[in-house]
Amino acid sequence: MENVKNIIRNWGSIEVDENGRIIGATADFYEYFKIMPTDLIGKYITRVIHTSSTFSLKGLAHKHVFSGVISGQSCFIRVFRREADTVYTIIIRQDELEYSDLVYFANSLEKNKAKKNSRVQSRYSFEEIVGKSKAIERVKELAARIATSSSTVLLTGETGTGKELFAQAIHGLSTRKAQPFVPVNCAAIPDELFESEIFGYEAGAFSGAKKEGKPGKIELAQNGTLFLDEISELPYQAQGKLLRVLQEREVERLGGTGTKNVDIRIIAATNRDLRTLIQEGKFRQDLYYRLFVFELKIPSLRERHEDILPLAYHFIEYFNNKLGFTVKEMDPKLQDWLIQYEWPGNIREIKAIIERGMNIVDGGTLTLDSLSFTPDFISGVSSSMDNSISGTLDEVVGNAEKSAIQQALKDSEGDRSLAAQKLKIHVASLYRKIAKYKLK
Repeated sequence: MENVKNIIRNWGSIEVDENGRIIGATADFYEYFKIMPTDLIGKYITRVIHTSSTFSLKGLAHKHVFSGVISGQSCFIRVFRREADTVYTIIIRQDELEYSDLVYFANSLEKNKAKKNSRVQSRYSFEEIVGKSKAIERVKELAARIATSSSTVLLTGETGTGKELFAQAIHGLSTRKAQPFVPVNCAAIPDELFESEIFGYEAGAFSGAKKEGKPGKIELAQNGTLFLDEISELPYQAQGKLLRVLQEREVERLGGTGTKNVDIRIIAATNRDLRTLIQEGKFRQDLYYRLFVFELKIPSLRERHEDILPLAYHFIEYFNNKLGFTVKEMDPKLQDWLIQYEWPGNIREIKAIIERGMNIVDGGTLTLDSLSFTPDFISGVSSSMDNSISGTLDEVVGNAEKSAIQQALKDSEGDRSLAAQKLKIHVASLYRKIAKYKLK
């Protein structure tokens, strides 16, 4: 296998001004990617280099390396500042590498990233939780008061209310703030891999295991905070092992014969009623009482209407920075619609809708029409607002989720991986939801 360092090449570079618009590119870039200068100059960089929806091309550190797609070709890209401008250099084309080379190179990048982030990994503070309503201020105050202890915290509330943001803010205000914050989405890890991911494994524990073994998420959170999101999806067998960690403050790796002492704080989150799951025999009662030391119920957006417009403007500014736009206001019709809408997806939904509008906005004002990709979008939403809601909130949300999954599967022609991408959830979560709603 050829050494990766020997096959890294410069495939050209793009220079971008402070507003995110492309002001030039090298000749080899035009040649290799078959792009004409007239098709490039003046465009926003986000229209040329495509990354994940959660990744921002603005504010990157000197010589930061990330992966992106240019003209349908996957690349590794290095970015650095040059006075007021930013230069994006394509250092390798992934299609030139053998798969093993690519994994080696990607792992090297990930290790460097992990070293940089190993000390402090929480990104948010209470000051960054947008909203001044009594409902959100009350929860913020209580969360700040319990942040200084090491007791377990259970965050409850509907999907999209910002439970991970609260978890990170609690960690950032605690005495553990200089230590790792390790998030785990319990619904995104397949059951058969869960124990090895959370508890780690010893060498030879199973076929394909690393010869040196691997620490689990619990060990990685040593002296810091372990955030278990969607803990309701924790496999029943793993619940018993987690209970032991909470009781004995020690962890045993898969295939191991001894235990290791751990000093971690656990913050768990769920959008489901754990008491109901206990009655159904799906969640351990003893684990529930271990988690139920402090419960913080994060209010839904329907309970904090006065925060809707501030949140909308917050996300407008966020996407202004990400996309290089200068949208300053929303028209009155859009503001009225935002306030009247029920927001079943809460903050995650309002962010998605603002992102939709920002991608097709024309000018400095976001309008109601900007939210529509199809002519009947607004009328469909308005109709749903006018009709009376039948059934409980869980039933309404469940029906909406089921419909969204069915539509994504239809649009993806049954391709579940693609459907998961469209829904912005892990494919393992999609499989669970398909089974939950008994979809084909």
